[in-house]
Amino acid sequence: MTTLFCLLRNLFPFKGYKYCVLEAGEVVRIGLICRRKTSLCPECKKRCKEIEAEYERTVRDLDLVQRRCYLVFKEKKIRCSCGYRGVEELDFVTKSRRVTKRMETFIVTLCEETTVKTVAEITGLDWKTIKKIDKDYIRTLLPEISTLNIRRIAIDEIAIMKGHKYFTIIRDYDTGVVIKILLGRCYEDVKNALLELGAERLMKIEYASLDMWDPYIKAITEVCPNVKLVFDKFHVVKKVNEALDKVRKSVFAEADEEERKMMKHKRFIILKKENNLEKKEKEELQEIMKNNNTLYKAYLLKEQILSIFDDKKSTFEQIQKRLQGWFENVLSNDMNTFVPVVNTMQHYFYGILNYFRYRMTNAIAEGFNTKINIIKRRAFGFSDLEYFMLKIYQSSLKRFA
Repeated sequence: MTTLFCLLRNLFPFKGYKYCVLEAGEVVRIGLICRRKTSLCPECKKRCKEIEAEYERTVRDLDLVQRRCYLVFKEKKIRCSCGYRGVEELDFVTKSRRVTKRMETFIVTLCEETTVKTVAEITGLDWKTIKKIDKDYIRTLLPEISTLNIRRIAIDEIAIMKGHKYFTIIRDYDTGVVIKILLGRCYEDVKNALLELGAERLMKIEYASLDMWDPYIKAITEVCPNVKLVFDKFHVVKKVNEALDKVRKSVFAEADEEERKMMKHKRFIILKKENNLEKKEKEELQEIMKNNNTLYKAYLLKEQILSIFDDKKSTFEQIQKRLQGWFENVLSNDMNTFVPVVNTMQHYFYGILNYFRYRMTNAIAEGFNTKINIIKRRAFGFSDLEYFMLKIYQSSLKRFA
């Protein structure tokens, strides 16, 4: 009996209780008998002597020798001198929860790596119970965000479902932690989300990395008085690539059958950065460009702008001259497909130049968006958008930890 008692004490280290085995078959039931005549008040944290009633409670614990394990104990209803009237506080189980705290820890650990459905199958618990435990746990992590000393932010959107449904995600640029997530990307929503940070914290924000989306620009400049906008170079390059692809499509449409065969399935070679091409790909590219002067000009314009954005040796004044030279090359070569890109870049030139001043990009956001898509695919989509948001917060907080 002494050996059994020592074993139970190690397996169930709950102070103030003695243990007995009530059932040890396919299911294990452990009885907990309280040795104390007082209970802990959850409000004032003092021991209370006035016990109004006792109720038997059964909660699920971690499996014991591959069998479902349950703890059976009497929970006390107390009336404390501080004015509290209700159930006592217990250190091994949360109020109204049907599992122990260590079982909760096991559940949320599993939920970080797999789906709610899978965790329910592993534990034998209802999936709604699993989801509620995980949501409550993630909410306890959110106050950590309020401790961040935010100087730089990054703002980006990610498509979450068909029909142009987006999440706007605002992150602390330096830690990668998600500060705010909101459904949609309109000016009012972004402005209100930022205002929730408080005037004092908004005053400290010096830089914002974003794409050239006017509602974001308007919201940030209105609420962050000291901010400098830095437009992400990848969004500029994306517009250049889109213009090049339009030229490729028009050339392909006018090409004869032999040229079409040569160009077929070569889109990514044309859009790919020349320095990243393999020897065979470079040979294929040269063959395509040999008889396509318009496509060759468009390709050179793409490579020229990429080299400008990758230039880390030239002075800021030299970069400005190179950009102006690129604008002139587009206009002088009658590359009409690239004219809208030039107009966009000139309109947002101040933020593009800030990239060369501060070298901020949304590259981390693009990687994080991939992680979000993995979370979404793992669960085959989220019908509960609040839960989806919480999982995104949790994923970003791993970087902070």
